[in-house]
Amino acid sequence: MPEPHQRMIDETSAFLTWALRQNSPLPRIPTRRLDLGGFDSLLARPGARAAVQHWWGRAFERVQALADQ
Repeated sequence: MPEPHQRMIDETSAFLTWALRQNSPLPRIPTRRLDLGGFDSLLARPGARAAVQHWWGRAFERVQALADQ
């Protein structure tokens, strides 16, 4: 099994490859800091805050699972 850091790199690469092949528009990375409204347009969408909390929750669970190995 690859080292945890290599797995993270591989998974990120696979996700980005998949995401760029989709036919849906991707959200832009804001050029303004969060406290200056950088994600306002994205967070204004219905369900966006819940989706963000869910995504980060899963991300931290995976990091913790790797640390526990």
